[in-house]
Amino acid sequence: MSENSEVKSVKVMNEELLSRILEEGDGSVKSASAAGTNMIRRRIREDGFLRNIIPPETVTNADLDRVVEHDRPVIIEDMEPLSPGAVSIPFGASTDSQTYYGNKYTVVFNPITTKEYTKDVNELRTYRMDLRQVITDNSLKDMQTEEDGQFISVCDTIVGASNGIGATGLQQNFDIQGGITRDTYVEVLSKLENFNLNNGVFLMNRRTAKEFLKFDRSEIGGDLAEKLFTDGLTALQEAKIFGVRHLFTIKRDLVPDNVVYCFGEPSFLGKFYELSPTTLYVEKKKETLRFQARETIGVSVANVASIQKVTFIP
Repeated sequence: MSENSEVKSVKVMNEELLSRILEEGDGSVKSASAAGTNMIRRRIREDGFLRNIIPPETVTNADLDRVVEHDRPVIIEDMEPLSPGAVSIPFGASTDSQTYYGNKYTVVFNPITTKEYTKDVNELRTYRMDLRQVITDNSLKDMQTEEDGQFISVCDTIVGASNGIGATGLQQNFDIQGGITRDTYVEVLSKLENFNLNNGVFLMNRRTAKEFLKFDRSEIGGDLAEKLFTDGLTALQEAKIFGVRHLFTIKRDLVPDNVVYCFGEPSFLGKFYELSPTTLYVEKKKETLRFQARETIGVSVANVASIQKVTFIP
């Protein structure tokens, strides 16, 4: 497609969206809201990393439970109870009996919303750029950043202070002296395994991930050293290192330099439920548009042992 054709198609799309808005009376503009929902999912600059650590599941009102403490919707989930273990008994003898109970935890739902923005309809007539970007891009990026920020805050609370005691009653926040080398990074792989858990996904920012580019042929072996030199981090297909999937984020304000968050597999970690997907709501009154994006989600970390944090001290 030529540049002129692309500009023309964007202009046509903008005119169609504007026509839908102008044809509606005052009040909620449902057609524009539906269009906005489609726009949302294509314009995120970086997907939220939380959604790649615990994949979201869609739920409905039929899945909700009630609690006496508050009116917010919740889902009460089951969790594997601790096993009492086995004992050896002589033949002909009977074993002791014990009552067993299942453990439960609660997923509480909360909304995430952008600010309410206003715009004069006439000011939309002059745009030649993609209105999807103008209306939704930054707002939706902020929403997923809010998800990630709240999640990292919970993770930091769970792992506790550096070299201190975490929510499990054991150390979950470790300092490793020296930069990222093959020897020091192998040590990171053992943190979750020490809790009898498999490594699910590791999270670090892209600046920290570039430390892997320093690995030479003797550390990596094969032709990967050359590919890292010529292609950078794209040479790490699916970002898999030592058999563990890695996420590299640009959000250095949330994931600091030289820090690696280690997460267990989703089925050993927690739940991410989506009650109301991200939706753009548009309201028209006379020639003024008001629009706001909103979602309702519930995220719960059930197994606190499935989160470990490692900081490399240069």
